[in-house]
Amino acid sequence: MTVQNEKPAVAADVATEIREILVSAAGLDPSAFDGDENDSLADLGLDSLATMELQAIVQTRHQVRIPDESLAMSVPEIAAYVRDGLAERV
Repeated sequence: MTVQNEKPAVAADVATEIREILVSAAGLDPSAFDGDENDSLADLGLDSLATMELQAIVQTRHQVRIPDESLAMSVPEIAAYVRDGLAERV
């Protein structure tokens, strides 16, 4: 598992950041996002190992733990979860 310790500059859009993580760290083809934005990570073709990679990176960058059920969640749902977690810390 590769955990990136650097904090991104300012992540204006958490959903975009999550998509970038899924492409760069989990190996998802960028064209997977061309369909319905509400497709779950499983529908996008990801497996539990890819979601663990996403969880580790988000935890490191934002100190927010994505739930284990994230494979059944869409990118917008995960982004909302992360934004909520960040808002609670303020």
